[in-house]
This record gives sequence, structure tokens and C-alpha cells, in this order.
Amino acid sequence: MDDSQRSANSRSFWIGTLCYLNSALVWGLNIPLTAALFASFDPFWLAPLRLTIASCLLALAVLISLGHRSLQSPIPIARVLLMSLCVSCFFTLYNLGLLHTNTITAAAIMAGSPVYGAVTTRLMTGAKLEKGFWGAALLTIIGAAIAIYGRSERNAQGIALEGGEILIVLSIAAWTAYSILSQRWFPAGVPQLQRTFLTSLGSIPCLLVFWLIAWSTGLVGPPNFYPSIEAIRNLFITAAFSTAIGAVTWNIGVARLGINAGVMWQNMVPVFAVLITLVVFEVQPMPEQVIGGCVVLSGVLYMQWQKLRLSRASHAR
Repeated sequence: MDDSQRSANSRSFWIGTLCYLNSALVWGLNIPLTAALFASFDPFWLAPLRLTIASCLLALAVLISLGHRSLQSPIPIARVLLMSLCVSCFFTLYNLGLLHTNTITAAAIMAGSPVYGAVTTRLMTGAKLEKGFWGAALLTIIGAAIAIYGRSERNAQGIALEGGEILIVLSIAAWTAYSILSQRWFPAGVPQLQRTFLTSLGSIPCLLVFWLIAWSTGLVGPPNFYPSIEAIRNLFITAAFSTAIGAVTWNIGVARLGINAGVMWQNMVPVFAVLITLVVFEVQPMPEQVIGGCVVLSGVLYMQWQKLRLSRASHAR
């Protein structure tokens, strides 16, 4: 492998890693902000609001960086809508899951993200898992378990099934399916920004239909058209950073490093949520959360190291 190719592989590796890191960070920011937003918006109404703001920001970014022609889909609309349905299912199932389980159980369920992602990937692609995946998955699950155990001990809140757990699992599967289809169905030359914009825009009608069903059946009340200034601020922050930028960098990470590395990074989301809560709300983290976060990060880095090592070995032949 010549120096130019080695440099390109290394650059791709670090770009993918930094993009996954950013997604985990802004999705960690999303957790405390969403908890605050539930006081002003029900989950069904919050999702289309967030995606509408994010789609407008993404459209502006596409216009500035790619031109107006990139606002049109280069693939059949039916495929865009199917991917958008996966995005809509993720937001709806995830929010409903959080509403119908306690936080300790939800964290425990989300710790299995690498396994749910691996099963979904296997069913959709038939591809074998990358070398080192299960070792990395074990580390991330152990790390998450340590953090969850410490939190449950302090809060006297144990793990108890309440019905929302399966919805969280299905939401992770829906997001993994979207991630795979986004890389499979769009031509290689389509920028990740354009892919994210098209699927975010397409998810809005689906989310509005979900909200209309929930409202007409009495599951939720009428929408809040007069939120507080603080709620509007939090809504724009989470829409811009978590929904728009986070989704773009996630898709870049999937394109550069693959979905298996991405599902490892998902276990860093609650870790960053704790750190952000510490900085913003001055909440002291528990030792178990710090230790668990370090173990999760070691699993993520182990997976990244295995991928880089195998890539270098294959090009050296």
C-alpha cells in the first residue's frame, strides 16, 4: 500500500470516528433536553416539530453547499419514504418506550444496542460480523451494566418490566435499518447531507399521521401552540444539534466505518448525557457511572482499533 492510500485510509478512519463521537455527544445532549421538553409537548407532537425544524436547517445547508438541484431525490420517492418511515418509527417507538418504562430499565435495555444492531444487520444484509465485534460488544454492555447498577443502588429504583422495553428494542432496530438502507439505496456519490435532508423531510408526514391517530384516539391531548421561551429554545437546540447535525455525522460515520462500529458508539450516548448533566446542572456523577463510561469507551475503541488494524493488514498484502 503506497503512502497516499495509507493516508486516505487513515483520514477516512479519523473522520468516521470524529463523526460518531459527535453524534454520541449531541444525542447525549438530547436526553436531558427531551426530558425537559416533555413538560411542554407530548411525544407525538414533539417529534414532527423537531423534524420540521431540522429539515428546514438541512434544506438551507443543502442549498448553500450543494445547490437547489440537490433538494430533489436522485432515487425513487418510494424508497425515500420507506427510509423516512424507519426514521418515524424510531422517534415514535423510542419516545413511547421511554414513557412506559423506568429510566433504569430503559438504560439496561439500551445497553444491548450492539446486539440489536447486529441482529438487524445480519437479517438485512446476511453479512458476517466484523472481527472483534462480540468482544467490543461485551465490553460496552459490561460498562453500561456497571453504570446502571450504581445508579439503581443510589436511586432505589430497580429493573422492572413495564411494557415499553420492546418498543425501545424495536426503535433501535428501526434506526439500524434506516442506516443500512441509506447507504445501500442512494448512489455512492450522493452526499450524506442530502440523504439526511431527504429522509428527514419525508418523515414529517409519517409523524403527523402518527400524531393524528394518537390525538383522535384520545392517547394525547391537543397540541401546545404556546410553549414557554425556554421550551422553544430547547426545541431549537435539540432539533439543530441532535436531529440535524447528529443524523448527518452519524450517516458519515456509517459510510466511513460501517454500522457495527456505530452501534458501539450508541452506548456512549448515556455516558455523554451524564457528563452534560454534570456541566449544565452541576450534578455530581457517581463513581460507577465514571467507571462504566470508561469501560464502554474501551469497547468502542477496541472495535475501532480492530477495524483499523485489519484495514492496514489487507492493504499491506
